[in-house]
Amino acid sequence: MYCRECSSIQRTARVVLPIAFLTLLVACGGDSTESERELVAVEREEMIVVYPLTSEASDEEIVDHLLAIEASGVMSVELSRHFPDLTRERAYELQRMRLERKQVNDGQVGWKIGYSRQIDPRVSIDPVFGRILASNVYQRGQSVPTDRFVNVPVNASSAGQSSEQDLQALVEAEVAIWLNQDLPGPTVSRDDVIGAVSQVGAVIELVNPRVRPDGEGPNTHNHAIADNVFHIGLMFGEKRDDAGGMDWSTERVRVEINGETQSEGRASSIMGRDPIEGVVWLANELLKYGYQLRAGEFVITGNLVTPPIIGLGDSAKIDFSTLGALELMVGEGDG
Repeated sequence: MYCRECSSIQRTARVVLPIAFLTLLVACGGDSTESERELVAVEREEMIVVYPLTSEASDEEIVDHLLAIEASGVMSVELSRHFPDLTRERAYELQRMRLERKQVNDGQVGWKIGYSRQIDPRVSIDPVFGRILASNVYQRGQSVPTDRFVNVPVNASSAGQSSEQDLQALVEAEVAIWLNQDLPGPTVSRDDVIGAVSQVGAVIELVNPRVRPDGEGPNTHNHAIADNVFHIGLMFGEKRDDAGGMDWSTERVRVEINGETQSEGRASSIMGRDPIEGVVWLANELLKYGYQLRAGEFVITGNLVTPPIIGLGDSAKIDFSTLGALELMVGEGDG
């Protein structure tokens, strides 16, 4: 459920002049090359903008805006337009402030890594992190509601797949890693992470970019950070494995939408090696911003596939080589 403050923001959303925008379908855990993402130009007669910003907007006002677009399920170019050079430090501070607002009625249970997919070792990546709250975790067998999905024009498409649904999310296949020890940076090693992992498993993450580029303007990873790397929710698979027995080099995953294969990927694409390497990066990166990984938390390590679209009435299934299969259904109503 959204906090009362977010609901209030949604009720007081304002509508401004019609504009055109670009819909960016991003594999949030994927690489940032053009071959691995779809850029779809979409024109609408009208776009809702909640709490319009100016270049002089304070951090509090920016957070108001971010919470409002999330609660309203709309897309915004305001951050890209007025803060094209948003720094990483400020982006993570906005993410922190956003979390503090939501934690009034919720609690953080895990972390997510985005932009960690590296298919070609010659192409550098720029991973980032986000946060996962308890209310973002869907239970297996639960019909996932569309209340946190994003309103996308009906003529938008991804990889040739069209959708008639207004409310959409993107389906990401990821690996979840649970920790039984603290991992304070800045010198966490691969052996440290392996020793701290209690279990690994499959997870579906639902995402959709809410912060969009302003025409041909920039839309950087820092803009994604401020919007919590576009996180909507996730669902864990039932099967849990011992990390020590995993052969990440052979682990593959297939994603189906309504029974048809849409995308495939491999676990070795994470950080150019495997999901363990993602946790090594995160443990050391968090210290720069005053945080650390703690026992009892989990990390989802990044998307393995080009993400297909899902909407109301659809089903998504991921099927790993050894981590098992997981199916998610989308229904009506609030979470």
